[in-house]
Amino acid sequence: MSSSLILWMTLALALFWGVGVYNRLMRMRARGLGALGSVEKHLRQYAELVHELISEPGAPQAQRLAQTAEKLPGEWGQLLVVLQALDHALKDARATPFVIEPLAHLGETVDALQGTWRHLHDLPADLAGPFIPDAMQARWDAITHRVETARGGFNQILTKYNEALGQFPARLVVGLMGFKPGGML
Repeated sequence: MSSSLILWMTLALALFWGVGVYNRLMRMRARGLGALGSVEKHLRQYAELVHELISEPGAPQAQRLAQTAEKLPGEWGQLLVVLQALDHALKDARATPFVIEPLAHLGETVDALQGTWRHLHDLPADLAGPFIPDAMQARWDAITHRVETARGGFNQILTKYNEALGQFPARLVVGLMGFKPGGML
């Protein structure tokens, strides 16, 4: 065999290998984006649930959130402030998917929302009954279960994606292809 034939075969093999690596990583990114969309969909249900009970019907959600947060001081107002922060964190995470800082901030905001809700739930009942109605608590728990499942799925996909970026020999070319490790929720 001539050396030029071996060279061309080696180049073709390298090209096909590179295309395979690229396609594999792009499929993994697409799965991650889908999982992030699922997390976002479930997180938005928190705001919908709270607004069903405390806001004026007919107003757009963002406007209702801002107006209601001003009207409700105390615990419910704090919950609405955290919901506003969640909305901003979701927008940042969606605008720059897989970037570590926005995803970490989103995770912290979700944890803060859960903490605020636990605080509301733990408040003592008064003459009107519990601070959070049982039906609302049941719906919140159902949403929390879906959020945690979607969040775990997203983190699992990103873990596999990050591992794929670090595998030899793919790690030799991922920087040239523009892939970077992603963050966790």
